[in-house]
Amino acid sequence: MVPPDTVLSDLREAWRRTLAGRLLGLYLHGSLVTGDFDVNRSDLDLLAVLTDDPDEKLLDVLADLHADLERRHPLWAGRIEVEYVSLAAVRAVSGRDHMIARISPGESLHLLPATTHRVVTWAAVHDYGRTLLGPPAGELLPAADPGFVRAALRDHVRDWPTWVLEMTPPGAQSYAVLTLCRAYQRMCDGRQLSKRQAAERTAAALPRWADLIFWARDWWYDSGQDSDPGRFDEVRAFVHEVSAAILAEEPDRR
Repeated sequence: MVPPDTVLSDLREAWRRTLAGRLLGLYLHGSLVTGDFDVNRSDLDLLAVLTDDPDEKLLDVLADLHADLERRHPLWAGRIEVEYVSLAAVRAVSGRDHMIARISPGESLHLLPATTHRVVTWAAVHDYGRTLLGPPAGELLPAADPGFVRAALRDHVRDWPTWVLEMTPPGAQSYAVLTLCRAYQRMCDGRQLSKRQAAERTAAALPRWADLIFWARDWWYDSGQDSDPGRFDEVRAFVHEVSAAILAEEPDRR
């Protein structure tokens, strides 16, 4: 397995060449920054900040770039998650009337509106992002109002009871549990924790769900397989209960 920093060095040079004159900054976030990165499981999470909104023409260029990267690093294929966003979209706070481009595991490269959900990621990059190209993230990206970030996270949490209905493989169920743990902990102390850190803290805070949380943690970090048995009914109940608890405890401050 090629070490992640070697892959990132190659990625950096590929983006520097391909997006010359259009790329303002490239930042690493996620578990390689916050901790508990698993070289066999974790994704490389990046935010590319552009001079202007991505469009279909740029999408064709990026598709070729990502295909070439996957040919050179086949063991990382499907594990490089990138969001392309203009600085204007980030500065617009809610991103209204802007488009972003995104590629993630199980999701091909595509354009989508810059909704308020994205603010949570942008704020995390501003606070903790590791610079690969451009100025420090805290200098290029505007600081997000904490109340707005919490409101954006509430919107994300509110959608999970619907999303979980599609989470039939155990990997998706594990992801749902760990994501709700991270949301719960971020609402508690305002910090973005790794999946493992959030799982352990949430299991202590919600002991009734400790067994399910540890199942999700162990599946994620011990190379679980989607042929393993899932726990859909419990996961759905967990998502509903924790989502409701977050929404009940946290007033909408927008």
